[in-house]
This record gives sequence, C-alpha cells and structure tokens, in this order.
Amino acid sequence: MDRTLVAVQRMLAALDAPAYDIGVLSDRGMLPGLSNLSTEGVLSRLSLLKAHNARGAHIYIRPAEEHRFTVLDDLNSDSVARLTGDGLEPCAVVETSLGNFQAWLKHDDVYPAPLSTFIAQTLAKRYGADPSAADWRRFGRLPGFTNCKPKYRRDNGLYPYVLLRNATGVRFRQAAYVRLEMTKLYQLQEQEREARAAQYITNSSATEGRPSHSWLSLERFRNAPKFLDRPAAADLAFCVAALSLRMPDDAIATTLDSLYLSRDPNPSRKAAYIKRTMAKARSWAQR
Repeated sequence: MDRTLVAVQRMLAALDAPAYDIGVLSDRGMLPGLSNLSTEGVLSRLSLLKAHNARGAHIYIRPAEEHRFTVLDDLNSDSVARLTGDGLEPCAVVETSLGNFQAWLKHDDVYPAPLSTFIAQTLAKRYGADPSAADWRRFGRLPGFTNCKPKYRRDNGLYPYVLLRNATGVRFRQAAYVRLEMTKLYQLQEQEREARAAQYITNSSATEGRPSHSWLSLERFRNAPKFLDRPAAADLAFCVAALSLRMPDDAIATTLDSLYLSRDPNPSRKAAYIKRTMAKARSWAQR
C-alpha cells in the first residue's frame, strides 16, 4: 500500500478545492510549473514530488487563487482542542512534526484576499498560532512526505513523515458567526486606517499635495510571491520603498510595530528589530 498516495488522497478530499498549487521548496528555491492543478493533476505528479522530497525538498499545498480556507500553523494539541471546543472544527489537521500541528478551517464562503489575511492573523493571535504564517496565500505541508528541516533529522539520517491526523472535510459550525464578526472587525480596522491617512494628509502642507508613499502597504509586500516564507525580507523591502518615497521614519516604525510578526512580546526586542530593519533599509536606499 502506498501510504503517501492514501494521505494525499484524503487531504485532497478534505479540502475539496477546485484547484491547487503545489510548492516544492529546495535550496534552489520554489520549483515552477505546479500551479492551478486539478486533483488528478496533483496525484499524477506524486512520483515527481517523492523524488524531490527524497533529495531534501519540502512539499506544500494550498488552494489555487482566492479560496475559503484559513491555515493556522504551529499549533499544539491544546490549541487544536480549543478550536474544536469553540465551534471552529478543522476540516483537516496535519502533524508537521512531533506535537506541532497545522489546522485547516473551511469557511462558508470565498473571501477577498485582504479579508482572508485579516481572518488568519486574528485567529492566529487568538489560538497561539504562528503570526508570520498567517496570510491568505499560506502553504500548508502536504501529508505523506517527510519534514526535511535539519533539526528533525534523526540519528539514522531519516526525517519524520508529515501525518494527517484528521480529515473530516467539514465546514466548521461557527462559520456564519465568524464571517459576521471578522467582516465587522475588518471594516472597523480599515475605517481607522483611512481616518489616520486622511488626518496625515490634512496635516501635510497644502503645497506638498498627496504624499507619494500613501499607497504603500506592508501586507502587500508580505503577500508577494517573491517573499514567500520570508516576512523579514518583505519588511526590509517595504522600508526601502518607504524611505525612497520619503515616508517619515516614525510612520515606518509605527507600521512595523503595528504588524510585528513575532510572538515574543518583549518590547526591547521588538524595538531592536524595527531599528535594525530600518538601518538596513536606509543603507540600501542610499546606494
């Protein structure tokens, strides 16, 4: 029996998405040509995926384009139990390493990308998931393949398999409530941002006109394909762009502070990260 085939089939059945993107990440970067695949297209490429995985590549999956899922990464068993207890039963639970889980939540609708990212970030904070992995285009590990992170390498040179622990495929019970709550919270957030932007423009000199940096969005940088799984690089690129467009230092620092990714609440470490990132960006911008 091909256990990888069985695990992948169960995962695809649980997600039941129209199409999928497969990520094959190695030291050379992401392997191209594996986007917008049907279920049959994914299954037909299992031999290719196994070959790359055997050479140390990581194998990921996500629904193609905008979709109805939220992936919460780096959860412990207690957090997964809390999700279920709160009516947010995952349609799939994947154990990526011993005691670490990814939970897939199936919503009752397909949400626009910004709202989908907001939902992921909000739920990540509530349930102790990794905030740096909370966005609408997040890949999840595909079960049936090994997790090739060096820290998981065993004494015999082998790596542990990514295991599919649950695959009900069900939409969570509180989907309608979450839709209403998250939509309202997102609208409030956007209204506050627009109010701050309007106030900044009002306070600017009338001769300066609209600030050329007003369109900048840190989230856009983090969601860009080139910064996949590289939030720190996205932050640096945002700062370089912001400095080149003469965004004030305090505005850049405030943006980094409000969207700080680490779960470490230590204020001094946060301040050091912001200072270090802005210093690197200033060096790049002056080249």
